[in-house]
Amino acid sequence: MENDDKFLQEFRRDPPAGYARRLRETLREQEEGAPARAWRPLLAAAAALIAVVAALFAFPAVRAGAQSLLDLFRVRSFVAVPFDGARMDKLRALDRDHAAMMIFDHKDVLQEPGPPVVQSSLAAAAGPAGFSVAAPAYLPAGLALDTVAVSREGRARLSVSASRLRDLLAALDLNDVEVPAGLDGQQIAVHTLPVVIQSYRSDRHRLSLIQARSPEISLPTGVDLPRLGEIGLRILGLDASEARRIAASLDWRSTLLVPVPTNASSFRSVTVRGNPGLLITTTKPDGAGADRRRAGTVVLWTEGERVFALRGTLDPEDVMQVAESVR
Repeated sequence: MENDDKFLQEFRRDPPAGYARRLRETLREQEEGAPARAWRPLLAAAAALIAVVAALFAFPAVRAGAQSLLDLFRVRSFVAVPFDGARMDKLRALDRDHAAMMIFDHKDVLQEPGPPVVQSSLAAAAGPAGFSVAAPAYLPAGLALDTVAVSREGRARLSVSASRLRDLLAALDLNDVEVPAGLDGQQIAVHTLPVVIQSYRSDRHRLSLIQARSPEISLPTGVDLPRLGEIGLRILGLDASEARRIAASLDWRSTLLVPVPTNASSFRSVTVRGNPGLLITTTKPDGAGADRRRAGTVVLWTEGERVFALRGTLDPEDVMQVAESVR
């Protein structure tokens, strides 16, 4: 999709006083939650999960440079993978620049989406989003729409480095994992479409609805996805037999893994408006050494070509009721 800046400016309005500040607060809250780390890469396609884990599923076994040979991957479903939260902490520590570039030696940004732009209303957001924005018909008492923002389309290419992958495996003591041959210089292309972020709040609760058409990941054909998915699962901390079992059972061309920390979360499969989804409930750790993870609930689902994430401090039953009302 090509966006025309002049056309988009017609939809832009100066937000009411306090909008930008509250938007920053909301986005900061989302970044601090463990569930947000799981679904944010899905919608932004530039954070650690896509770049570090999903990219590992895309390592090509052979070089194939022609555009006509590219496979296209779109998210259609979600699978939760329980893991030790300490592993994700270690991955973040290894990614010193917080750029999820641990296994890449080059990033070519073809189209920069830029920061989310606050819109004056849901109707105004439809223009830059490129679709009619869905919204909940039901909200628990006290919750009201606070801000609406849209991030624009983005495109990037990432070049994989075999030496960086070996270094990562060594740092994680995964000495039994073999790096695929013919890896250096292979590229994956990530295409994100506009993302709409709706933030709701009351005196006691926060709720965010995020929606976008599914991000696309392109790569050369000839990929042994189960084998390469197994590498990603080992990096997440799964043992060899469990990683092999899960990797063999998934459709990697349409499934996004959602890491769920075992020490603070529970999850279950759900149905949202007749579509399969994933519900994750997170508890706040206790103690002086507890991390910044906040208690809350997130539900992920797809509907047609669109991907949804609803996250808030509400009980799971309330979050599911709001999700069922989105239309």
